[in-house]
Parts: sequence; structure tokens; C-alpha cells
Amino acid sequence: MTQMTQEEIMANTKIVVQGLEALKNEHNSILNGLSAGSLELTVSAVERAQIAVHNAEASVLNERQSLVQKSLDMIELGLGEAQ
Repeated sequence: MTQMTQEEIMANTKIVVQGLEALKNEHNSILNGLSAGSLELTVSAVERAQIAVHNAEASVLNERQSLVQKSLDMIELGLGEAQ
């Protein structure tokens, strides 16, 4: 493993600091946006969550119906073969 020179360490440190500053600015921007429109975002998020739950419930119901129908078909097939 090669050792880094002091210049390389300083250059890498500057890059990391710049990245952290950009990340901090992005987080502050997001936080300000959330604070400004938090009520609208909350209502919108709740509506999206309700729609997602409804869609998931419908999907689960359809899957259950399909599984029960397949099971019923297999039972009927077995009964038909047994007769």
C-alpha cells in the first residue's frame, strides 16, 4: 500500500469538504421546501398512501381469489378423476 503525500491528503480532504457542503446545502433546501409546503405535502402524501393501500388491498384480494379458484379447480379435477 502506498502512502499518500500531504498534498494528496489535502486535495482529497478539500474534495470531501466540498461534497459535504453540497450535501448540507441540498438538505437545507429540502428542509426549507418541506417547511414551506408541509401541509400540502402531508395531505398529498396521505392521499398517495391511501391510494397505494387501496391498490395493494385490491391486488391482494385478486391474488387470493385467483389462488382459491385454482385450488377449487384442482379439487374439481380430483373429484372428476375419482368418479
